[in-house]
Amino acid sequence: MLENTATQDFKIEHAVCFEKQLQATESDIYGGDADNWPGQGDKLPTESNAEFQKGAEYYTDAAMNGTQFNGGKRKTAELPTVASLAVKGYLQGIERILLAGLGYASVAGPSADAQKPGFCKHLFVVPPQGKNQRGYTAAEAAKAGTAYSESDIINTYLCVSQKLGPYAQHARNVAIKDFEIACSAKAPLQITTSGPAERVDKEPSKESAKAWSFGADYDKWFQLSDFKCFLAPKGEALEKRSITEFSLKISHGLSDDNTPTGTSNDGLSRAEPLPSGKSTITLDLTIYLHDKKLYEDWQDNETILQCHLVANRGSYQFSLFLPRLQITQTTPNFDGAGSVQMTMEASWPPGEEELAELAQSFATERYGIEWPQTSVVGVMVVNKENRNPMRGME
Repeated sequence: MLENTATQDFKIEHAVCFEKQLQATESDIYGGDADNWPGQGDKLPTESNAEFQKGAEYYTDAAMNGTQFNGGKRKTAELPTVASLAVKGYLQGIERILLAGLGYASVAGPSADAQKPGFCKHLFVVPPQGKNQRGYTAAEAAKAGTAYSESDIINTYLCVSQKLGPYAQHARNVAIKDFEIACSAKAPLQITTSGPAERVDKEPSKESAKAWSFGADYDKWFQLSDFKCFLAPKGEALEKRSITEFSLKISHGLSDDNTPTGTSNDGLSRAEPLPSGKSTITLDLTIYLHDKKLYEDWQDNETILQCHLVANRGSYQFSLFLPRLQITQTTPNFDGAGSVQMTMEASWPPGEEELAELAQSFATERYGIEWPQTSVVGVMVVNKENRNPMRGME
């Protein structure tokens, strides 16, 4: 008799949208009680089921009661996290994930590509001052144009929703802390995110999930064979290098909090994890063994490097810009043809002159798009998505 081992995981659905960005009220931001859940165009195919880790803290009643037993526990804080939300690097439809993972893009929205009619260019960066829910600066308000309202906020936190058998659950105000863009030989580009959530709302009726729908065509994605890697010391012409895999990891400097929001939301929801400490950005490349001496020299001499990884599939493009890197490790692997895994870390320039150079880096490769903020890492996608993810996908 054949044993039935078929999984039912395919029935679990996921949807992702940004928390309120336009005309936000107190109920829409951290500590609020609004139910801004995903809807039409927000459904997303995932590589695996996102994990809703519902950590909780308790008070233990240890009052003296004449026995060796405690008097019970009472919940004092809920500390949920969304882990391993992973998607392929699709040609289109990953703009929200990229913006949430990096943290910033121009509030003016994407730029039309004059060379490719119908295509737009999005450039996402890690903001140097960190990310949180905040008001617009005067410069941002001017770029937003006539549609700007004083109640608009800069908000790249996500509502991540999951439809299960008995109910739907919505992780509110997910602040992406750990973000990875990776690709290896004979595999698709993959994007993985994790971060703390304010709270998880349960919806027994699953009524909102009836409105979920896909907003993009998800049958095409980038893979390693689409990529080219260009690497050179700062100030020198970029040279094409052979790689067999890469991984860009970003860990945002967010406070590791366990603070409940007091009397809001029944006093159990988590307070906003504000920017704190330093962000860590590393790029791992696996290269051919015969290039090992060159990279070891760069490591020994503390050479500042620049790297551009770019994938093209037809008119669609996916680019990574890292203008200021230093090699921190080179590890040879002598299995098979032999390779070296190289780890590089991004760092902020120490002087005004280098900072000005950073703002002008990769001018040709960016096709004239300005850095939304001067940063040590940027991701650009060229596709047919013309909506603005910084302003409610308007």
